[in-house]
Amino acid sequence: MGKLQLKKELALMSHEEIVQIVMDAYAARREVKEYFDFFLNPDIDKLRDKTLARIDREITRGKHGRSTARITVVRKALKDFASYDPGAEYVRDIMLEALRRILAREKFVYYKETFEKGIRRLIDDIVAYADAHALVDTTLDALCKIARDPAMGTIGFRNRLMIRFIQ
Repeated sequence: MGKLQLKKELALMSHEEIVQIVMDAYAARREVKEYFDFFLNPDIDKLRDKTLARIDREITRGKHGRSTARITVVRKALKDFASYDPGAEYVRDIMLEALRRILAREKFVYYKETFEKGIRRLIDDIVAYADAHALVDTTLDALCKIARDPAMGTIGFRNRLMIRFIQ
């Protein structure tokens, strides 16, 4: 069912029926409950902390110095955060923070090639998001700072990922 069909169905229902559907969804689905809880009491810091905890849990997966982190899980956490519509700057900032945490961890583990490709795609997504929301200047400055920061992974790794931002 698409949005248009859902909209048509909801238009045919009474107010009480719509309220009942929302209440049923709230009781049945954790994601719906979380969304409405945020809608009624928007606490962006709590949502940010929860999202970063999910990202941290994922990027610390691994054994024997090899990371088993999955970029798809990191991207899903970022997408879930953005779905609450906290504001463009908050979304961009959490994307940059996720990148910082991934790069800082790289000094201690070996990332697989697929994860490294995913990080490159994340960087491209950050720039594209910033471009779509008129945040390019500050985003590129932040990426340059990250690229120059010696605490953010090994120099070779940073250079491979962000050579276009180092000036």
